[in-house]
Amino acid sequence: MNNEVVENMLLRANDTDDVLRVLWVSRDKEYAYVFNITKMSMPELVSFKELQTKIAEGLLVVQTDDPFLSVVLEDVLSDTEKEHRDAIWRLVESVVLDEPRIYIRSSRTEIMSLAVASAGKDLKTFHRYLKTYWQCGKTKNAFIPKFSKRGGKGKERAASEIKRGRPSQYGGTSINVDTETRAIFEKAIKKHYLNSNEHTLQYAYDMMIVEHYARYVTGPDGKKKAELPPQEKLPTIRQFRYWYHKTHDEKEAISKRKGETKFALESRAITGKSDFGIMGPGAKYQIDATVGDVYLVSRFNRADIIGRPVIYFIVDVFSRMVAGMYVGLEGPSWAGAMMALANAMGDKVKYCAEYGVAISPEEWPCCGVPGAILGDRGEMESKSVETMINTLNVRVENAPPYRGDMKGIIEQYFNTTNETALTRLPGHVKPDARERGGKDYRLDAKLDINQLTKILIQCVLHHNNHHLLETYERTEDMIADGVVPIPLEIWNWGITHLSGALRSFPEDKIKLALMPTDTASVTAKGIRYRNIYYLCDRAVSEYWFETARSKGAWKVDISFDPRNMTTIYIRNADGTTEKCWLSEWQKKYNRKTLDEILHLLEMEKALGRKNSSKEMAAKVELSVAIDSVISEAEEMARQTAVPKAKSERTQNIRNNRRSEKTANRLDEAFAVGNGGETAEETVTASVPESGCKSEEMHPLLAEIKQQLEERLNEK
Repeated sequence: MNNEVVENMLLRANDTDDVLRVLWVSRDKEYAYVFNITKMSMPELVSFKELQTKIAEGLLVVQTDDPFLSVVLEDVLSDTEKEHRDAIWRLVESVVLDEPRIYIRSSRTEIMSLAVASAGKDLKTFHRYLKTYWQCGKTKNAFIPKFSKRGGKGKERAASEIKRGRPSQYGGTSINVDTETRAIFEKAIKKHYLNSNEHTLQYAYDMMIVEHYARYVTGPDGKKKAELPPQEKLPTIRQFRYWYHKTHDEKEAISKRKGETKFALESRAITGKSDFGIMGPGAKYQIDATVGDVYLVSRFNRADIIGRPVIYFIVDVFSRMVAGMYVGLEGPSWAGAMMALANAMGDKVKYCAEYGVAISPEEWPCCGVPGAILGDRGEMESKSVETMINTLNVRVENAPPYRGDMKGIIEQYFNTTNETALTRLPGHVKPDARERGGKDYRLDAKLDINQLTKILIQCVLHHNNHHLLETYERTEDMIADGVVPIPLEIWNWGITHLSGALRSFPEDKIKLALMPTDTASVTAKGIRYRNIYYLCDRAVSEYWFETARSKGAWKVDISFDPRNMTTIYIRNADGTTEKCWLSEWQKKYNRKTLDEILHLLEMEKALGRKNSSKEMAAKVELSVAIDSVISEAEEMARQTAVPKAKSERTQNIRNNRRSEKTANRLDEAFAVGNGGETAEETVTASVPESGCKSEEMHPLLAEIKQQLEERLNEK
């Protein structure tokens, strides 16, 4: 961001070590409001130019890490935490979004008075909410309760004679809820509350008391009368409600009481606010995807055709600047949209350098989190997008079905890209591709995914820096300032005169808020994900792999970037991460996308299936050969001239082995420089005719000599 002061940036004062957050910047960049996180004082009005000067002089240092911003997955949060966060957000949303009036003391008093009167909360509580929101990055997730820092998380206190819980406000007491009481609660809830009758919890509680605690006695008049135990022997409605909310979530209740369709229609969370934000650079992005009309080849083996790519573009509505892109095999889905969004919010100089394109920051200045994103009903309606919304405070809008005209800006860019670039590429699908006798353009594929990305980067740079927007409606101010309708000039003018709506977040926080999540297995060979193995420092130091080998594998939650599977990240329960890298023996996957790796794994499986029939035929031949040798041996055994008794055969094994070993040595001995004489003849010649008293003294030698003579005679 070239140290340009933008909203949400953290600045640290060198002299005091105070940490300041930039809350708001005026359109004309004359002044800004900053919040001192260290002192937790109210926002202070400062000169924008003065901030820039202090940064240039080193008095203020831009802090790239944001320890106050929490990236928490929606699936990790409990229903109680979500309810707590959302309840506070409903109270403060209209207050905190009323910028810049909320930062001005006189107007803040008016705003807070109205909020206090309507919400029933005191002023001190609202001030605490405001400071928490400003401290934690101006996101909805600032109000996630810190239950993890409170004692007894997840632990149920055992029932005893001592009453648990807070004392009653109105005197009296009640029972401790034990296992038996909870079973009664659950039975009453299922019978009287979680059904289509839509009774209240109070009704379910009343019926529980009637069915499980009332006893009936017959009075003097012969009529039955219900009697209840003393109040201190009964569970209270507060206890009943507490245990219901502890063991059941609101989605379950609505689904069972009103049906899944009713829940999806009326009770699903609604995100976004249509009238929030100003129109300027970064105020709203449009995102869309298409399947490119060109076939690609594999980077592993360029003879393999891998199909057509999925191309994502993100365009800034105000300037028509292409803010982000993604070319891959993922999507259209949230995984593909995630990668395009990460690119739109990230450093473009670094991104282009990865593909061998050198640019300056001024050529592609889009870097930061936008105010809103307009997408399709699909990937932008998935559950995964909620983490981005609540962590980065981005409003997500979805075009209605069959209303592509609402995203006309990006639709037009797709048409332009197809006409200027894709039609001239090898492997491009032409209109006659499906006609009978038409050419199979798949066989013309020459480009891999990286080469196509490089081409499209060049197209984006041309569009942003040189393309004249003939139909762009300039404002009076733009005309007066002589702004040429080129995306980069419109963007720069908007940043200067309208301040823009981009906000600063640490790069790692953005990635964690966007990256898809999954589970991996800790095994003896490494941390396995989709047959890819990783290592990490913590796993090595804590002997994870040795433990997995002795006790079995276990699961861990991970985040990953499908564009580059060189590293993945283990997500710990406390929100921290562990970086994992590829095992040494799997370096072939280095800097490869998940799709490329999965394609290679599938090709290896296909190769194995293709070779399996040959291997089976070879196995059959091997079996036949083994059976032939066995049959020959069995036939030789039947033809043995002098059968021996069992005891005799087993008693002389050692001597038989010695004889066989000697004979083998004769067969295996090397004969060098004997003039063609065989090893057997050499040994025979070396046996003396005299010098031995008789063969009786040397029975083994005599036997060997006899065997050699028989072999010579045979030859």
